[in-house]
Amino acid sequence: MHLGADIAVRLTLIESTKQLILFFSCAAVMVSPNVYLSYLTKMTSKNQQGVTALGVYASLVSAAFILAIIRAFVFFHVSLRSAENLHDKMVRCVLQAPVLFFDTNPAGRILNRFSKDIGAIDEILPKMFLLATQTLLFVFTAALLPSFTNFWLVLVTLPIFMIFAYLAVYYLKTSRDLKRLESVCRSPVFSHFSETMAGLDTIRTRKREGDFIDKFYQ
Repeated sequence: MHLGADIAVRLTLIESTKQLILFFSCAAVMVSPNVYLSYLTKMTSKNQQGVTALGVYASLVSAAFILAIIRAFVFFHVSLRSAENLHDKMVRCVLQAPVLFFDTNPAGRILNRFSKDIGAIDEILPKMFLLATQTLLFVFTAALLPSFTNFWLVLVTLPIFMIFAYLAVYYLKTSRDLKRLESVCRSPVFSHFSETMAGLDTIRTRKREGDFIDKFYQ
């Protein structure tokens, strides 16, 4: 059991390392056309008109385009596979959970985890995480390259970075509380709907459809 867990952890670390190398390589290649353009400005007009300069620039742009496509494909593939593994582990844990778990957690809360949360992991999280990582790496490289030419720019970049980090932490705390409130408010709706569907025969025989509809809207 421990051997399987160790192998799984090592495979996860290897996969994460590959992802990081691919992201940093793609970020470096995407910035390389701008670096080469700055190098071209220092060349003479005779050298700039050569076929070699244009070919190198076109090769760098093509490499950045191809790497961006490969990075997006690999990232979405890994994200969907991770979401599938998470869903399978959730189902396995719920099926093996004791009865006390179902007594303390209503059915609506469990359905909310398997519906909205898994849907967000499948649809929203990969796109937002890819965009955030790409933007972060681009901002990092855009701030790092001018620092090599003028070191005093670091004194301006660091306070801006600290301000944005503070705003990000503050936003994450607020967003997490809002998501938790949304989940708590959504769970009774799922619980009421599932209980209504389970006791639909009894509700119809007693002519209580209107009462359950009014309770559902409440």
